[in-house]
Amino acid sequence: MRKHAVVVARGAAGIGAIPLLLLAWLLRPLIKFRLCVVGSHRFGHLALEPEMRITSRPSGRLRPPIEVDVWSLGSRRVQSNVVLGEMWSRRLRRPPSWVVGALVRAGTWVPWLALERPALSIHGPRNGLDRSPRQCPDPDPFTARERSRLLEHDFDVTRPYVALVVRDAAYYAARGEAEDPHLSLLNTDLSDFIPACRSLAASGIQVVRLGGPSKQNFPDIPGCFDYANSPVRSAELDVKLPMSCRFAIATQTGPDSVALLARRPVLYVNVLRFSQFFFGTRLATWFPVRFVEAENQTPWSLAELAASPLLSAKDPRDFAESGVVFLRASADEVSAYVADYVNELENGADQPTTELRANVNRALQQHMRPWGESRFGEIVAKMSRKWLVDNQSWWLRNG
Repeated sequence: MRKHAVVVARGAAGIGAIPLLLLAWLLRPLIKFRLCVVGSHRFGHLALEPEMRITSRPSGRLRPPIEVDVWSLGSRRVQSNVVLGEMWSRRLRRPPSWVVGALVRAGTWVPWLALERPALSIHGPRNGLDRSPRQCPDPDPFTARERSRLLEHDFDVTRPYVALVVRDAAYYAARGEAEDPHLSLLNTDLSDFIPACRSLAASGIQVVRLGGPSKQNFPDIPGCFDYANSPVRSAELDVKLPMSCRFAIATQTGPDSVALLARRPVLYVNVLRFSQFFFGTRLATWFPVRFVEAENQTPWSLAELAASPLLSAKDPRDFAESGVVFLRASADEVSAYVADYVNELENGADQPTTELRANVNRALQQHMRPWGESRFGEIVAKMSRKWLVDNQSWWLRNG
């Protein structure tokens, strides 16, 4: 009975929305309405889709038609983080989710009245993260209770800390779903980061592991906090911790996007999917997995990768079925790259490193044209200095 009532109510709301669409259609010479529906069920998309849309739009247009975005963040039930949703609600022109649903349904019934729905992305062609101030409002400060509960785990948010974001199957497990076997190619073993965490903690920089509950338990290391498996996890801290970190170390999954939203630098480890990476911001430093021919065990150069369809591939299935072997950096190598990254954050890069990176980015810009320009804008992300110096003999060879 209740389900039937919901269907009737939605239908009635859709019918009631038709006059609104008609009014918007009549106003087109003066105002152009667009319906922006955010992929709010994913943390990273909820963080960056509105940010990239706002920062990628030209500003200052005064002549008609004036462009007006009407936003949908979904209901609280589907939002990956309700606190982040509330933060964006303070910034965006956002009617109730049922109103947006009614507008969408009305548009399917009367297609010529449907509002335009721009494709939203966590990337953007105008390098918005570098060129524009943050559009999302600030989160509330850490409360006394939050600081106290974190201190019970020997983690002090008033001291410098690094956010560690390691992708595993926890997201789907938390939803009671089985992970697609091909997606497991994107997962990373937590043990690959333990030497780096030990070194950071020994140098006085705390490490907090973010994400959801995971079967991969963090070892007991003084100065390192396994927040992901702790009882203090909350929607508030899920946002505040990455937004307040000194920098993040990540494998590109959710919380690292929140760090970028706060304009925090991120070191991306073992990048596989170039088409999904944050090449359009200087906040991102990265190094790739090694693409290795299975027959002769020879790693691909940048030129060889550029000649392969894997450069633009998005579906993990394409990688899994390619016959290519993907070799990740060892735990000791990751630790060395992290140490060099910290050194560069503190002391800057020398001219030879800057020139090497510029050569890599020019090559990527050329090989990714035209799709790369429309997705990222100018390629400005920085390759890991140590990785580039250690591997330039094969990475930068021609062919």
